[in-house]
Amino acid sequence: MGDIMNAYQHAMRMESEAERYYRELADGISDTTIKNVFNMLADEEVKHFKVFEKMSQGSTLPNIGHIDISAKVREIFMDIKGCNRKYSFTDEQVSYYEKAAKIEDDAAKFYMKKAEEMTDPAQKEAFLAIAKEEEKHQILMQNLANFVAAPDSWLESAEFYNATKEV
Repeated sequence: MGDIMNAYQHAMRMESEAERYYRELADGISDTTIKNVFNMLADEEVKHFKVFEKMSQGSTLPNIGHIDISAKVREIFMDIKGCNRKYSFTDEQVSYYEKAAKIEDDAAKFYMKKAEEMTDPAQKEAFLAIAKEEEKHQILMQNLANFVAAPDSWLESAEFYNATKEV
């Protein structure tokens, strides 16, 4: 049981650190579209935290209600493209967003591994569902990092087109 409790504690810590990181990123950017992305992701991490908290207490699992991130991603990037604004970002921002993509990737891998160790089907399902969400967050953040690295060329690229398809 100790290992499982440690998994929950670790997951809760990862979620609250990710939430804090996204809030910091949101505070550090003036562009409202991108600010909204970070706040949306931070809110998602709070939901994940609550699921792990319930699991750690042995409570009935809440429904892992999630937003359709694929639709959201399409909306976000279409909005950015539609603005026809000149975007310029710092190298520091690129590295922040790449770090966020890595955080999401690490979380997804951790949750997949923990799902394999769970014997309770509901808990296994919860870890898998959250892992899948983290994978979508990772794709979103990697696309955002690629956009920030080369805003003009990225918006004209096949990568942009792929980012606006189903994630």
